[in-house]
Amino acid sequence: MELQVSICKKLTNRTSNEFILDAEFECRNEMIVLFGPSGAGKTLTLDCIAGLEHPDAGCIKVNSTVYFDSEKNIDISPQKRRVGYLFQNYALFPHLTVEENILFGMSSGKDSKELERMLDIFEIHGLEKRYPSQLSGGQRQRVALARALITKPQILLLDEPFSSIDHITRVRLRRDLKKIREMIEIPIVLITHNPVEAYTMADTLVVYRHGGIEQIGTPKEIFARPKSRNVARLVGMNNIFKGKVLEIREDGVVIQGREKITAPAVQDLKIGEEVIWGIRPDHVMVLREDRSIGKAVEENIFSGRINEIVSKGATYLLFTEGDLDLEIEMPSHVFERLCLEQGRTIRVSLKKSAIHIIREFPKDRNIPGDLL
Repeated sequence: MELQVSICKKLTNRTSNEFILDAEFECRNEMIVLFGPSGAGKTLTLDCIAGLEHPDAGCIKVNSTVYFDSEKNIDISPQKRRVGYLFQNYALFPHLTVEENILFGMSSGKDSKELERMLDIFEIHGLEKRYPSQLSGGQRQRVALARALITKPQILLLDEPFSSIDHITRVRLRRDLKKIREMIEIPIVLITHNPVEAYTMADTLVVYRHGGIEQIGTPKEIFARPKSRNVARLVGMNNIFKGKVLEIREDGVVIQGREKITAPAVQDLKIGEEVIWGIRPDHVMVLREDRSIGKAVEENIFSGRINEIVSKGATYLLFTEGDLDLEIEMPSHVFERLCLEQGRTIRVSLKKSAIHIIREFPKDRNIPGDLL
């Protein structure tokens, strides 16, 4: 199966503020994740694919079946589109049992074999005669997924499927969804604004901003090499600075901001060019005072005072002020072994290979210092 989406839709609210959705992407039998903040147009995109909203222009196609084409005046009704849609609130019918909810979309009536298959896949045997009000959040979601898949859709749409369930259930359902992904060979389009879900679930990641698409790529590519400051912040690259190209070498480039740093070489950079550079908090290495500095971390060494420490359970966040104001993330066992505490001055290394140059400069040239 192949899904092709190229659509444009304008919305206007009561105060005449306009929102324009302009989205174009395609995917085969893979999990494609629409990632971005609330209000960026992700759910509107799914609604257009499902036929619940009508684009002003463009085309939506699944294999040889055209769902929508503005030029050819084609707009297939939602009932005729072979789309499985899992809504945020699951949209189960409260007056129907689990069995009746799952079978609701079957045009041929009850199919005991397919029902048994869905009950097996989602491990919901024994719940057939219960009503949605008698189910947990995770059980309701699995019932909704079973209902979406029993009709054997051409594509599956998932609108923030993990947003209203607890952490333990969320982890389990992520695994379940990956298992389903391997069992059914159809495009799956999932919406999230959670970076962990975006990274772990996606084969292809589509980053949205204000109705448009900023970047498309694999999670690894986008998290390591965001194309803009907005994408960088969305994927957690919170250490973002500005500077000017001071020197270009064969093996790298020197950037002068508040401090001088060495970064990997980038094509077509010019001396004097203004750039933005960033590094992920988990790529900032705290150096031990009782050990000599190895060759791999001898460049880009800076000092700073720990102003704040935040425990996240498995990791700690450190916020420092000094040569550069940095956010640092490290595993809890490393934090505890280093005996770090607020007020302590530490040295850190920004490994050259972990530094990413973003060739996008802010419109406001009067930003003080080098921190954006």
